[in-house]
Amino acid sequence: MASKAAKLRNKRNIRGRPCKPDVARTDSGRISRAANSNEEAPDKLAKETRMRLHGVTREDAAQPEAGTFIGRLKMASQISAAQYEAFVRYQMTRERYLIAINAPGGLATKSGGVMNVPDPESDRMAIATWDKLMRSISEAQRYERGSLMAALNYIVSRDEEHHHMVGDLRIVGNALCRFYGIDAAGKSA
Repeated sequence: MASKAAKLRNKRNIRGRPCKPDVARTDSGRISRAANSNEEAPDKLAKETRMRLHGVTREDAAQPEAGTFIGRLKMASQISAAQYEAFVRYQMTRERYLIAINAPGGLATKSGGVMNVPDPESDRMAIATWDKLMRSISEAQRYERGSLMAALNYIVSRDEEHHHMVGDLRIVGNALCRFYGIDAAGKSA
């Protein structure tokens, strides 16, 4: 049995609520809210969301292509790998063109956003490339009933799911493969 003085000393040393044992803490001593994320992969939420929203398998959700509609079309073999590569190049060409003409609302800006400020010659080349690309799509449009530009705009640029446009998307994908010089095996010529 402890003396009266020992009980008083214990009482002074134990003030406040006792600490929870076996809890991860920050440097300041507070309980860490991020304690559970140490075991989980950082992209786990993205994979789970892809599985839930798009109905892809766990293995397919781990691939970066599952994040876009054209990527899921490629994984489902509805478009070829060469067409997918052409669509990715189209997106880069379009983004570069929008930067060259100072279009608002892009992720990258001419005045110090994601990309460095390109020289005026590079801008002229981007505009000329875009014009050639539009002419090749217009040439392909001559022989087709559907709107190829609508398929590119909605499915590739906006990443919206329009399954009724997939046929037009394949046709414009073939035109883009010819424009970029991508052969059926997906290699650049």
